[in-house]
Amino acid sequence: MLSPLRLTPMAIGGELTQRQQLNRHGSTLAILATLFLLLACSTEPTQLDDLAAKNVRSVERSVGFDGEVVRLGVIADITGPGASLDRSRIAGVSAYWADVNAQGGIGGRYAVELEIIDHQGDPQIAENSATELLERVVAFAFINETAMGALHPFLVAQEVLGVAASSTLDWEQDARFLTHGPPIELITLALFENEPQSRWCLITDDSPLGTVARKSADQAATLAGVASVTSIQIGEDLATAVSAAACEVIWAEVAEENRQLLISTLPSSVRVIQQAGLTGVDNSRPDLKLAYTDSGPAWTVDASQGMRMFLSALLRHAPDIEADTRARDGYVSQIRLHQLLEKNVNRGDLRRANIFTASQSQSLIEMDGLAENIDMSLEEPILPRSITVRAREDDLEADERGWTTKDNLRPRNASLLIERLRD
Repeated sequence: MLSPLRLTPMAIGGELTQRQQLNRHGSTLAILATLFLLLACSTEPTQLDDLAAKNVRSVERSVGFDGEVVRLGVIADITGPGASLDRSRIAGVSAYWADVNAQGGIGGRYAVELEIIDHQGDPQIAENSATELLERVVAFAFINETAMGALHPFLVAQEVLGVAASSTLDWEQDARFLTHGPPIELITLALFENEPQSRWCLITDDSPLGTVARKSADQAATLAGVASVTSIQIGEDLATAVSAAACEVIWAEVAEENRQLLISTLPSSVRVIQQAGLTGVDNSRPDLKLAYTDSGPAWTVDASQGMRMFLSALLRHAPDIEADTRARDGYVSQIRLHQLLEKNVNRGDLRRANIFTASQSQSLIEMDGLAENIDMSLEEPILPRSITVRAREDDLEADERGWTTKDNLRPRNASLLIERLRD
């Protein structure tokens, strides 16, 4: 059993505290140094005046809440093959809660502490760690893709919510998971609909997202009227397979550990599209035409209120972490959970079953311009569906990263694809 590393993004009304327990596999100093960057100094919160304090409803202690601190679980790959991706995303998660703590915490009163389990890319470690961690947290602030299947039975049994790092239709439709972006199946559909006459290649691996993309591609291609889609797995000779299929566009969904292999072995001049939130920008192959799908705004400080908040939070609390789409995805993923916790603190109840019940009736969830707004209260909920395709180009309209918007997409046949995949 791995012991968690407890991380307080910022201690309310005093100096930072950091209680660390090294897991029995021996966490390295490099891990601690990286996670220490997520801790932040901040100013004293504004004190409630005496009159307001008398009207504040008290919150009873419950699992994950000791009357002072709200503890949230994080299960991620900190030292395994997906470490680069998850460290960036967790930097965004921690920066978000550091800002909440700097403003007094949830309800202006309760600090947030993250308890982090490093499953090292092994779903069995995630499963073995789940029971003990569930005894100490109100909810999971982050569950990476590798751990989703392992944790799901525990979330169902104990009515606990978990923030999904990314999205599939199954995760989006599961009441236990809080998602914030378009599902991989609908991204695939939107791309195919945008270029139905192109010869597509889909390159995947056996990761959770790669598997889902591969299984849904045929139905998406049929609905989009795509003339040709060739499915290729990462273990094949990519240069030979891509050339033989005469691919004009490659849609790639592979895990972090396979991205270097993907980029290094593709033939020259092909156009490759990947999810921006799952990969760092790779400049090692200028002969490739790289593009990225994104569900957030352009990379300028004035693109939205949320972008200003995110960039300033990262600068304050994790200045050595690269401000990229991965970190932003971690940051924005916390908005739904934060709103639920605020709502339940106002009701005086942080019991997990009641937080879960409240999640089923959330009304409009404002995402501060960082993602599409969500409304779960309608008979047909409003969920994230917009996708932007951006490419690195020398262009006067490029954003501050040098990315130019190529297409703004929305899957036209989303309902049909959902129905067919359900059958």
